[in-house]
Amino acid sequence: MRKVLTAVGCAALMLPLLPATASSQDMEQGELGMVMTVDVEPAHREAYVEALEMLKEAATAAGVSDYEWHFWGNSTGFTLYYPIEAFAYFDDPQQLWRSFEGTDGEAARDEFFEAIQQVPAHSSTEIIESIPSLYYWPEGFDDVNAAHVHYEWLADGATEEQWMENAEKWVAFFEKINYPYGARAYRTRIGDERMTWVFFVPSLAEFHSDASWDDLVEAADAGDEMEALGAEWSEIVRRMEHESSGYVESMSYVPGDM
Repeated sequence: MRKVLTAVGCAALMLPLLPATASSQDMEQGELGMVMTVDVEPAHREAYVEALEMLKEAATAAGVSDYEWHFWGNSTGFTLYYPIEAFAYFDDPQQLWRSFEGTDGEAARDEFFEAIQQVPAHSSTEIIESIPSLYYWPEGFDDVNAAHVHYEWLADGATEEQWMENAEKWVAFFEKINYPYGARAYRTRIGDERMTWVFFVPSLAEFHSDASWDDLVEAADAGDEMEALGAEWSEIVRRMEHESSGYVESMSYVPGDM
């Protein structure tokens, strides 16, 4: 997380350079979060996990209540999601670490700092914002152990508004076929300009079951509608990349869950 602070500092320096865009001023406001992608070689991954587990123990001992973080593991390392209330957070990014001072977790926090500095890793950071209207969550669904992410870059001439209109149709399509898992959409506020879908699932094996998806579409007699939506989407998105990851509870910290 000391690497987190370094990245946050860089992001803060970028804020005055951000243009006044439609996405930041005119569109619905969602939840902000810092996303750090951390590449860790397999030989060092265990040490990285142990260091973050140490931080979780320190936060628990300190009774940290105003901050939380979530780690997801993938083939190259980890993704950290750290919610922030507003961009004003970056005026004082040291506030998280001060919450350990004078508590039973202060010494463990310092031990974490020392441990994480010994782990070779490469990281990059972005700030994302959820899009409240592009949210799909079936009633009663809470079995989240993995996530599948779609990174989508707009085609030349396509607009964010067009992407959102198409995405709203996909949300309605999920409802029509009774899609069993949760999905949320995000826009990037600082970082690579793209839109993002995140599908939250019980396991990656279940998400990647093409037969399950096909069965849902067939049962709803929605094959033609899906093809039409896909054709419209392909006119808006020039490139898409996928990433799958599993939730790492031992590295994540959520006040009240301990």
